[in-house]
Amino acid sequence: MKNTVQQISIIGSGNVAWHLAVNFINIGVKVSHIAGRNVKHVDLLCKKTAATHAKSISDLPKHQLVIICTPDNSIATICESIDSSCPVAYTSGSIDIESLPHREHLGVFYPLQTFSKHIELDLNQVPFFIESTNEVFTQDLFILASKITDTVTLANSKERSELHLAAVFVNNFTNHIIHQAQQYAESKSIDFNHLIPLLKETVHKLDLDSAFNTQTGPARRGDDVIIQKHVERLDNNAKELYQLLSKSIKETYHDQL
Repeated sequence: MKNTVQQISIIGSGNVAWHLAVNFINIGVKVSHIAGRNVKHVDLLCKKTAATHAKSISDLPKHQLVIICTPDNSIATICESIDSSCPVAYTSGSIDIESLPHREHLGVFYPLQTFSKHIELDLNQVPFFIESTNEVFTQDLFILASKITDTVTLANSKERSELHLAAVFVNNFTNHIIHQAQQYAESKSIDFNHLIPLLKETVHKLDLDSAFNTQTGPARRGDDVIIQKHVERLDNNAKELYQLLSKSIKETYHDQL
């Protein structure tokens, strides 16, 4: 293998590809080529990183690490298209490495974080999880990740899948609940900024204690009168979410009510 740490290619131009490419450049790892379906986005990322726009996967340099930053359903097909001389890593949290076409050097380079192109992110605080079918390649990926972050961990596919599921609760579901709160606030002419300190304190408490111990609110107290008043003001998805979450909270603390 050549240039597995010093020089790489990237497939994809979405949020993860954008942040990784920029960070690779910042740590002195050259991104030589970028390929992807969205020509406009690939062009923008190439300009940002001084990379070459590879018009097809076959144009990527041989014997050079390729990192796949694409949706899960395209990873297997892309793996088959990459020259066999190239070590390949992908950034998915939920794809089992054994489910992909066999390669001599196939690995996982999974950053456990939510990414948005327009929001800067310090990857030094992001945990990376590494897996590979090859012991030497595992070490290569571990070293590469260590140049980006202080937290690098080896994790097999099962462990990574469990992490990804927990992450969906922590990030995706939490974000959607906040979206529902923003919509409700807007419908009632409430300035959502008044709720930001509450949101920040909710997360800050996790530095001090468990979510179980810091739970508050009408469902935690078993206050069915307040719960019913709230339910009557809501409709559609917001109503269903409120009822489902209140039920879950009450069942979690039923011994303490």
